[in-house]
Amino acid sequence: MVLTASFFAAAGDGVLYAQSGQIVITSAASFQRGLPPKGSISSAFCTGLQVQGVIYATTNPLPFTLDGISVAVGGAQAPILGVADDGGYQQINFEVPQEAVPNSDGTWTVTASQGAVQLTTQSAGLQSPGDFFWVASNLAAFQHAADYSLVSEQSPAHPGEILIGYLTGLPGTQPVVPTGAASPFSPLAIVPQPNTTTVVDQFALLFNGTVVANSCPVVNSPCQPSNLLWLGLTPGTVGLYQLNFVVPPSIAPGNVAIQLQRSTCATISGTPCGGMGAPFVANATAGCISLGGGGTRDVCTGSAVALPIR
Repeated sequence: MVLTASFFAAAGDGVLYAQSGQIVITSAASFQRGLPPKGSISSAFCTGLQVQGVIYATTNPLPFTLDGISVAVGGAQAPILGVADDGGYQQINFEVPQEAVPNSDGTWTVTASQGAVQLTTQSAGLQSPGDFFWVASNLAAFQHAADYSLVSEQSPAHPGEILIGYLTGLPGTQPVVPTGAASPFSPLAIVPQPNTTTVVDQFALLFNGTVVANSCPVVNSPCQPSNLLWLGLTPGTVGLYQLNFVVPPSIAPGNVAIQLQRSTCATISGTPCGGMGAPFVANATAGCISLGGGGTRDVCTGSAVALPIR
């Protein structure tokens, strides 16, 4: 998998995370502070653990202890993908377990242990619809669907082309994949996207802050009203989501800002949401906003990454 090395790409201020005696929890993709949802991949930055270089888990299901290090989230053991030392701090990449239970205030207790060393912190949940992985300082994890090669400045995407992007931090799938287990090839674990009068939970991509209407290859194709062809866990991996999408044929060339956006609505007080034909708004600033109106409407937008299109 192309993302193996990126799991240990240094966070921009990773050394600042690792203050003496502390542990800080982030997304393993964007390194934003906060614990991603259950089944996604998180990174812990800390000091005081003894790690030599980079050590990857090699078993399936993933182990709960690696190099003597274990992690507990909300009272549940977390499977570990790998541990690493960067000289000034240590990094642990782990899957947030399905069995984790939040504290009464909605935060999560996370504990990293190795022998007599035990570090504990309280982490808020990460407010993001999901964030793309980075494979280099200026390169997000997109592949050409035709040959699975990386999209880069030297091998850019083209208008009308199908691409694959890799993320973590999305909500759960159907079926739910057991903690530590690789996502199955059959049935595929997909992110459901209902669009009814009682509940709406849909995703779309923003291109330079806007949902491009012609980013589906065929009008009324299954990717409508979203502009995603497929969204779910990558088979054979743990906590790694992928989305398949078409680069809009009308997109102008350049380094285009790509963001995932999630639009949700739930019926309250008898006021239905109504099916959303075009539920997404141009909210290029990462974070969550409330739209008001019928039901309870919210839009959450992830961090932008650059996609070279020529």
